[in-house]
Amino acid sequence: MRTCRLSVSLSLAVMSSLLAAEFHVSPSGKDSAAGTQAAPWRSLAGARDALRRLRAADTLRERPEVIVHGGTYRLANPLVLTPIDSHTTYRAAAGETPIFSGGVPVVNWRQRRGGFWEASLPRIAGKPLVFNQLFRNGRRCTRARTPNEGQFFTVAGKAEETRKAFRFEPGDLDPWPDLDDIYVVAYHSWETSWHRIESLDGDTVTFTGLANWPFERWGHGQRYYVENAPDALDSPGEWRIDRGRRTVRYLPLPGEKLRESQFIAPRLGSLVELRGEAAVGLYVEDVALVGLSFQHDEWTLDPDGHSDPQAAVTVPAAIMATGARNCLLEKCEVARTGQYGIWLAEGCVGNAIRQCRLFDLGAGGIRIGTAYRPKDEGRAAAHNLVDNNHLFDGGRVFAAGVGVWVAQSHHNTISHNEIHDFRYSGMSIGWNWNDAKNSCHHNTIVRNHVHHVMNGHLNDGGAIYTLGTSPGSIIRENLFHDVWPYNHIGWGIYLDATTNGYLVEKNIVYHTLTGGLMKHNGGHNNTIRNNVFALTAKQMLWPCWTEKEPNVFERNIVYLTQGQLFIPMSSGRLFARLGAKEPLGVWDSNVYWTPDGGKDLEFYRYQLDEWREYGLDRNSIIADPKFVNAETLDFRLRPDSPALALGFEPIDTTKIGLYGDPDWVAEARSVKHPATKMPPPPPAPAPREFAEGFEETAAGQKPRWAQVSGDGGPASIRVVAEKPYKGARCLRLVDAAEAQPSWQPHMFYRPELTQGTTRQTFAIRIGKEARMRIEWRDTTEYPSCIGPSVLFLGNGNVEAGGKFVANIPVEKWVVVTITATLGGNGTGTFGLTLQVPGHRDYSFPALPWSGDAFRALHWLGFISDATTASTTYIDDLSLKRQE
Repeated sequence: MRTCRLSVSLSLAVMSSLLAAEFHVSPSGKDSAAGTQAAPWRSLAGARDALRRLRAADTLRERPEVIVHGGTYRLANPLVLTPIDSHTTYRAAAGETPIFSGGVPVVNWRQRRGGFWEASLPRIAGKPLVFNQLFRNGRRCTRARTPNEGQFFTVAGKAEETRKAFRFEPGDLDPWPDLDDIYVVAYHSWETSWHRIESLDGDTVTFTGLANWPFERWGHGQRYYVENAPDALDSPGEWRIDRGRRTVRYLPLPGEKLRESQFIAPRLGSLVELRGEAAVGLYVEDVALVGLSFQHDEWTLDPDGHSDPQAAVTVPAAIMATGARNCLLEKCEVARTGQYGIWLAEGCVGNAIRQCRLFDLGAGGIRIGTAYRPKDEGRAAAHNLVDNNHLFDGGRVFAAGVGVWVAQSHHNTISHNEIHDFRYSGMSIGWNWNDAKNSCHHNTIVRNHVHHVMNGHLNDGGAIYTLGTSPGSIIRENLFHDVWPYNHIGWGIYLDATTNGYLVEKNIVYHTLTGGLMKHNGGHNNTIRNNVFALTAKQMLWPCWTEKEPNVFERNIVYLTQGQLFIPMSSGRLFARLGAKEPLGVWDSNVYWTPDGGKDLEFYRYQLDEWREYGLDRNSIIADPKFVNAETLDFRLRPDSPALALGFEPIDTTKIGLYGDPDWVAEARSVKHPATKMPPPPPAPAPREFAEGFEETAAGQKPRWAQVSGDGGPASIRVVAEKPYKGARCLRLVDAAEAQPSWQPHMFYRPELTQGTTRQTFAIRIGKEARMRIEWRDTTEYPSCIGPSVLFLGNGNVEAGGKFVANIPVEKWVVVTITATLGGNGTGTFGLTLQVPGHRDYSFPALPWSGDAFRALHWLGFISDATTASTTYIDDLSLKRQE
């Protein structure tokens, strides 16, 4: 003990005699050394502890700067900095790259029969390390999965426990040994969930914990895959752990050689932690990390699995900060993570993240704020800067991680970042789904380049996605492009869930699946001006017409080569607002153009002159905006552009994205993506007439032509060999109190009929307690989209348009005919006849449609919205156009 005290005393004496507070760390050093260049410390933790001793002895007279020399540092524990570690810089030595790794080498590989390589699991504190990630020579290896990467199984149907189980197709899942080691990863529109298997019973898999949503919540064909099954190690580049044998196996890629391979397995859940206590005014202040590389943090799966509502919101980060103030991360690298990269959480104020590179991320890149609103507004993250960073290749484990996430945080600036190749949205700003006051406001999103996001993985996202109330926030001079979801909903600028308080100006948006701008779901009090929205595959704009604080949409350029101007379902609320003579906000001075001169451009179903009669676009024009070259994506304006005469201000794209050192800027530009080929415009759906007697469908199966939803557990829609109206079979719809929402189960057809008189005929046998609704709908907004609507009740009453029209026998077959004229000759009414064998017939030639926007029959549904158990039978169903 005396020797140890003497060594410490000598070190303090040497350090206190230094004229400048410069210290050194090197992989070849010793933490008991003096910290000089000749006798460096070995670790950042050692440097931190030595500086603490100097401060305690009051011998540190200048701000210390720790020069960190190149090499790889294996972290035994995260580097934890607390308020006593403030006012310190940890900087990479000039021209050197220090790497701080939370992983351990996996060594002593052996070649095995079948082409595999095998190694014993590394041992930590005498125990084998079971890990979830493996890197070979810096490349993330794929854990054994089935089907192989890029392919998926699909859920076969709902189970009784809709959030904990689902039915699977034969052969997709097997009763493997050691089910605890096998994971199921399910895709839920904009999120994924990870599950441990509790049991396999017949065609049903049950998990140990719940998914955030019921399986098949977004319809049939829900994707999933399986990891670490014993028979899944079958594709080069895959690996798998066998816990029983305490080994890991790897199947090498062609050309890989064992003697040239270095494998790293992450073990630490975080690499750096800044732990202040904002609640009591104790901050980690003025700490700078400069030029350091942080790699290999691990992720873990709880016994109940993992499922988030959105944006992988509960996933932590490799670098975690709470109560950090005026700290800096500059020219750092965060890579090969299992989680997010950096998180400035509660109480983080005035910090900067500049010129950092974040890539190969398990979730997303940078997070600011928290999902909850701090009780004390002063503890919210605020006034942080995220500038000139390159973030790419995210969502490798948790696919819903986003490039930059800001929530319950204010006065932040997100600027000049390049964000690409995330599996969900590029940015997500805000975290409340209503107009309630929250801590997210006055955030500025400026001059970022966000592109090639979603990339066919998830749905319902955007280059930038926003939520809720955010007064004083700005989205300005950004370049957003190439937003391609799996198959549904990918916007450039996505103002969702009552987004309000934003100024959106001088942005360029192009190459999106569903459009340049979405401001639906209650979005209001936003100003969208001076933007270019171009080159969408489907619809360009989804306006919101519902709010008493309407939006401003002015001086924008809208350029389409295919698709529609507006998403059709947004029209219903517009016309309802017009009917109520409520203000629509400012929608004016815009330029619209299509390569055919705007001949087929429709404002919903109106031409521009008709549209103007509603007070919209009165000063707007259909004209060539005269881009320099739209085909090469050069959206600068020529001097004679008509947009300039309407007040459009040119957008300087040279100031967007990374800046500074030419090599730094060139790095992002060197990433090459295949040239975008716009998907062809979807062909107009073919009109479809049908006749369905259910005789050709086996009992126990779903109807052939209909899509069925909510079929699972006690509720079902199946063909049965009982009580048919004709032949040997009919369709039985069974409802139950457990079937939620109340409109489950239901089934629907897609007739896609747009013109002429159409007749639907079917036989129905209503059971007691039933509520069976038959509706015709088009693609406009619900409920304005509803045309003919007939409700059959378990007491025998029949309602149309919300009014009683007849009473029919219960549990007896009744033949129903619905007739309506579609298209421009529609009358707003439909005919209904009810033929009751042995009783009188009913005929109603002109019942009103339920909605005022209905024009075409795109959706024909049978909806059971009973709240108790009931059974209804359907037979002899047909839909035909009349000459």
